[in-house]
Amino acid sequence: MIIVDDRLSLEVLAGRRTFSASGPVATTWSFHYRLLRALAQEARLRALTTADAKALRRLAADPPADRLTVLDPRQVTDRAAELARRHRLNLLAAELMASARIHRATVVLSTGNVGRAWPAAFEVERLELRVEGAGAE
Repeated sequence: MIIVDDRLSLEVLAGRRTFSASGPVATTWSFHYRLLRALAQEARLRALTTADAKALRRLAADPPADRLTVLDPRQVTDRAAELARRHRLNLLAAELMASARIHRATVVLSTGNVGRAWPAAFEVERLELRVEGAGAE
């Protein structure tokens, strides 16, 4: 499994990005919320994509499971709280790391979405983190 951020989720949903050899693509609830919040703002949406806004919002609100899965935060909350305490992480990072641990997933993030302390925390926890440009690959 590959877990992606909001920017890469949009790329996957718009059909501009695939991770075919790596298994299913998923995102955390927090990144899914950020994507939907961005798509609800017209100016921000125009900055993100030229795709049909209404269609993209509908697709993002209920993504097809074969394209993007939104992970259930209830499965990771306890582990996320422990990781947040241990590494002084915010909710977004703690949920992401806990999801990667529980689902044995690789995390792929856009360059602008990586917090300063995240790479070190991923390394300590022996979790795989790849950082890429939003439209790379």
